Amino acid sequence: MRVVAAVNGWPADDALDPRAAALAVGDAWLEAAPGSSIEALPVGDGGPRTADAWPGERSLVGGAEVVTYGGAAWLAPPHGASRWNPFDLSAALLGLAAATGRVTRAADKFSPAATAPWASVRGVDEPPTVVIPVGDDAPAGDAASLWGGSLPALRQALRSLDLVAVATSSRPLLGFHGMSASLIDGREGDVALAKAAQEQERRWTDIAREGDVVASRESLIGPSRLSDRPGTGAAGGLAYALAALGARIVPASAYLAEASGLAAAAATADLVMGVGADLTPSALDTGVAASVAAVAARAGVPATMLSTSVNVGRRDLMAAGLSSAHEAAPGPAGLVDGVRRVAQTWVPR
Repeated sequence: MRVVAAVNGWPADDALDPRAAALAVGDAWLEAAPGSSIEALPVGDGGPRTADAWPGERSLVGGAEVVTYGGAAWLAPPHGASRWNPFDLSAALLGLAAATGRVTRAADKFSPAATAPWASVRGVDEPPTVVIPVGDDAPAGDAASLWGGSLPALRQALRSLDLVAVATSSRPLLGFHGMSASLIDGREGDVALAKAAQEQERRWTDIAREGDVVASRESLIGPSRLSDRPGTGAAGGLAYALAALGARIVPASAYLAEASGLAAAAATADLVMGVGADLTPSALDTGVAASVAAVAARAGVPATMLSTSVNVGRRDLMAAGLSSAHEAAPGPAGLVDGVRRVAQTWVPR
């Protein structure tokens, strides 16, 4: 039996990051089911620290850590921070764009200059891809400050980069289902909160009047507006601010399944397992559970989850494409015990 596991990490007093947790999962599975094989892949959660899942040297460019993985430069907030500071992120993007300008062209590839160790080898006409995972975490500051004094000027300065914003929400920036509306979801009776949401909607409407035009949308009315696009309301508007600079907003579950190698590995698997923290309705829709369910469905094999707490019902699991979900205690011992029980459930005897 061949198993592929997508590992987000595991909660503990000293939490296991995706790479450490993946090693623990692989060892525990083989100990419990020595006749089977497992490929445990570290996969980020789509949030600002997603790049921690990838191996490789980290460098500091402007206000971000950079690691090259899968032909792209992945960014994370510096010094282990868990939220993006828009000023720092802007400095990082400018630094990467400046380094790109010093990349020398060869006959059939970009040859990274010594000043641009992050730049990947790509085709002559392909700009280097820079991935900014934003998840749905509000930034440490005003998202619109990413643009500095001028959105058109910054957009022009970053034109040499292929920007990708990874988001865990499909919420648009504006409207009845937008960022501000989500603030009062389920709390419509809170007058102060409703007023704050209205003020936020008004402010971002004003910001979008510039952003939508600069982003070259044809009209400020109707679905062609950038601010109406899915995902632009993620991360407190940071996804929109990046999109206005030219970034593509991509759903985290699908993008990370490809980037981590999960989609390719699942094609020859007998079981796909996701490993992560609490399994909530939101995690079921946008987290590693969504990734494993999608790739397992394509391969025609079952998918299961191991989580610290399962907060969804059996019907929800089935609707999401999961055959089962298992609980285990936080901490390394809990993870090992949980993997052992999953192996005993799924491996034929």
